[in-house]
Amino acid sequence: MLHKGTRQLWFVRVLSLMMIFTIIGAAYNLPMLGWTAESPSVSAASYQVKENNEVAPGVTHRKEQMDSGYLEEATNIMEVDVSKSYNTVQMNYPVPFPSLSPVTTQAKSISEEGNRVLGSINGSFYHTNNALPAYLVSEHQSIFNLGAISSDSNGYMSIPTAFGMDENGRAQVGEFYFDMEFEHDGDRVNVDSVNKDREAGEIIVYTPSYRFDWTKSNKYGIEITVDNLDKPLDSSEVDFGEQVTGNVTKIRPYGKEGRTQVPDDGFVLSIQGGALASRYNDIEVGDDLSLSIDIPSAWKDTQYMLGSGPMLVQNGQVDISMNEDSYRASERHPRTAVGTSKDGSKVYFVTVDGRQNGYSDGMNLTEFAEYLESKGIYQAMNLDGGGSTTMAVRQRGHTLPSVVNSPSDGWQRSVSTTLHAVNTATDGQPTHLEAEKAKEGKIMAGSSVEVEVGSLFDQYNYPISINESNIRYSVTGNVGHMEGDRFVADREGSGAIVVTYGTATKELPVEVVEDVDRFTISPSDVRLGTDTKQDFHADAYLDNEELIFDKSTIEWSTEGSIGTIDQNGTLSAGNDAAKGSVVASLNGNEYKAAVTVGGKAQALDEFTSNDAWTYDAVRAKGANRLSTGFEPLVAGDASMRFEYDFVTGQTGTAASYIVRKNPISIDGRPDHIGMWVYGDDHDHWLRGKLIDGNGQTVTISFTEQGELDWSGWKYVTAEIPDTAALPLSVSRIYIAEIDEDNKNRGVIFLDRLRASYDDSEDTEVDEPEDYEYVRDNKEWRVEFNTTLLDSSVSEGTIYVIDHNGDKVDGIEVRLSNDQTKVYVEAPEEGYEGVQFYKLLVTDEVTSSKGVHMKEEVYKIFQVE
Repeated sequence: MLHKGTRQLWFVRVLSLMMIFTIIGAAYNLPMLGWTAESPSVSAASYQVKENNEVAPGVTHRKEQMDSGYLEEATNIMEVDVSKSYNTVQMNYPVPFPSLSPVTTQAKSISEEGNRVLGSINGSFYHTNNALPAYLVSEHQSIFNLGAISSDSNGYMSIPTAFGMDENGRAQVGEFYFDMEFEHDGDRVNVDSVNKDREAGEIIVYTPSYRFDWTKSNKYGIEITVDNLDKPLDSSEVDFGEQVTGNVTKIRPYGKEGRTQVPDDGFVLSIQGGALASRYNDIEVGDDLSLSIDIPSAWKDTQYMLGSGPMLVQNGQVDISMNEDSYRASERHPRTAVGTSKDGSKVYFVTVDGRQNGYSDGMNLTEFAEYLESKGIYQAMNLDGGGSTTMAVRQRGHTLPSVVNSPSDGWQRSVSTTLHAVNTATDGQPTHLEAEKAKEGKIMAGSSVEVEVGSLFDQYNYPISINESNIRYSVTGNVGHMEGDRFVADREGSGAIVVTYGTATKELPVEVVEDVDRFTISPSDVRLGTDTKQDFHADAYLDNEELIFDKSTIEWSTEGSIGTIDQNGTLSAGNDAAKGSVVASLNGNEYKAAVTVGGKAQALDEFTSNDAWTYDAVRAKGANRLSTGFEPLVAGDASMRFEYDFVTGQTGTAASYIVRKNPISIDGRPDHIGMWVYGDDHDHWLRGKLIDGNGQTVTISFTEQGELDWSGWKYVTAEIPDTAALPLSVSRIYIAEIDEDNKNRGVIFLDRLRASYDDSEDTEVDEPEDYEYVRDNKEWRVEFNTTLLDSSVSEGTIYVIDHNGDKVDGIEVRLSNDQTKVYVEAPEEGYEGVQFYKLLVTDEVTSSKGVHMKEEVYKIFQVE
């Protein structure tokens, strides 16, 4: 695509070029500082083949990568053998015309039974202002889009070149020219070119496929507007060599300033130079004027022609038909090319990615031509590049192609024309069958394994729908038999399962054994809570290789009073503590796994280290830390203070988490997880997260929704789903709220997290202290059984401290008139919310008779 230059110095020049040239293609980025034309080239041997696949018979796709330390390049090459009657290359454009659509969209629009698209690339350049192809497009010798000719050798198509397929199915790439002439009053005059800037002494024809709606030529010439043609140009209605006639409707004489509009149903004949123009002064408005456009005989039998340029490889040698030093040719960009073999029997689609540091830098046209030559391509023509560069290839088992390169925009760009490798065969027969056993390994006699049929392809690698009733199964080696799609192992030995669908066959080797040298039961040596359920699984091995065997052949039983087990291996643990074993019997042998039911609880976390936990939230704020001072705890030296704030203005479920940096491992499967919780009566939801043995997250609930509804300490429990795979670990504890009307802030405390293995386990502890819950402006009244000495009552003898032991400023203390009560007023701004405070009455308080209090007394309270 055309872009502004990267150097400020060049801005005006590049901007003017953008005003003239609006063709999509290699970008107008100017050379980076330090770039030189003498940068080292890389030989074909430097490229490594990353993928090399047969797309269909006669069609291959190859990915190559090169890293020279200086350059990185990623290329894609599709080779199409069009000598095979069922392979061809087709051109396409979106409908309605002109319009743009991605390469794969255009591929889908033409792909159908008998015309299956195997791979695609973007076509030639196009104009961004009207989506018209920039150059020639013809179909069956009809002029679909004349396009333009570049004005000089700095343009892509100063020498007209095209790609096409002839009526015999052979490809050709090369130069062509337009043989044009106009006729007036019996005189026939040659026309120099079409839809290009008019130069001295030239006669140029401007048609509706010109990218502008006026000729833009200067006053030094005559311009004749011909309208009302008997057949419209640029519409597939006019064949090469056919004459079209219209009426002269306007004449702009020599020397007159102005612009000549190109009619939608006609053309403009532009004749430069006074002397030349004067030869046609006899042409008048109302006259008939005819035009014919022809091409060389070498292109006369083409199914289509797609004009582009420049030529990159000619006669097997690098031969670029434009100025290699022009910025269009010398910059590195993504590139696309189409090429042929010498005899036209093979067509090559080639792309190189670019503008992606660390992956692919792109190529200039000289490098691209050298790369094409190194691949043995005899003729090659440049197509649109830059962000348009796209290659799609049909993958095995797919019906449509998908993008295999890395477009520099990050997605497919919509383009005006495309080329497609197409398979036209309609007689596909089943050839390739994909099938596999549901599990690989040796099979124990008496066991079975299912066969899964995946995909079916014809000889062109095109998928065929599978009718299950047409699948046939058999067994070789006399080692077993088939029951539907299931192989049943009968006796020891080697053989194969044979799957057949029409002419397609797939053999799956099988080996049947009768001996086992190792048998394992999992889980083993496991601890379970009373009244829990646990699934046990068994695996058999021979020479350290796991065997396939039917688990239904195992007989399960128990030893000891641990509970009962069914024949699926599910143990229902008993109500009482016990020790014993789960027993698996197979082929007369017994295998055991130790089981303990019930017993002492496992201490998971006493919340003595805040470093073990971190905080996280969704639509919430908060924090966690260990308790300090006189904050609540059940036992020991600390508990976990867990603060949350759901007042964030966000809608949706809010949650505050404390997250274990290293999840806590749980021994076996407990009856439940329990802990002490100091609630704040805010009706939230207290939950937890476990990680099971499969790495899956398991959610547990310590309360139901809205039932964290108490103040003070309470022991809560969470059940563990029987389906959670062992081993288990605790990863987080959280408070959640889904009711928008109940989003508030608060604080709870957690203590003594443990796994319990007995549902009747004693959870009693020394009575934990509960604290009064008060408003932030609480005034305390302290009553005494005697009158007090007025001078002993002050903020120094009666005061409030916070949980850090700091005195609260702004407290006022006053003695009642009868001197038996003391009032302690809150600070003017109130106490800080969700905090704990201690009101202290020291032993410095004295009765009116001079007697001190026997000891200090206090009251701990929590603020809402």
